[in-house]
Amino acid sequence: MKISNQLSLTHRLATMLFVCATLFTAASCKDDNVQPVTVAAPTLSDASAITATGFTATWTAVTGAEKYLLDVSTVNTFATTVTGYNKKEITTLTTNVTGLTANTKYYFRVYAKKGTVSSVASATKEVTTTN
Repeated sequence: MKISNQLSLTHRLATMLFVCATLFTAASCKDDNVQPVTVAAPTLSDASAITATGFTATWTAVTGAEKYLLDVSTVNTFATTVTGYNKKEITTLTTNVTGLTANTKYYFRVYAKKGTVSSVASATKEVTTTN
């Protein structure tokens, strides 16, 4: 009985898809009730608690975000990132960035993430570690 029900369901689905593809354009076969998921970018604050080997990064909460992704780099294009800070997953609104080199300029940015969807990057901030 289950096999015939599965076949029947499969047959109905295949028929529906064929009819849709034959009689309508692809645009008219889509589900207009499905909205794309988007996530806003967080607003990044200036670095605080700056030391020779690190700083604290803080940002605003984004509605619906489950986590945040932090990039830290010595180049403003983020072509390379500091080890451990290439979209580092963080579940709080602040984190201590550690293991940096004294008297060095760093750039940092953050993304919000919900499920598999990430926001665009926040504005980039810069910080120079102390001597």
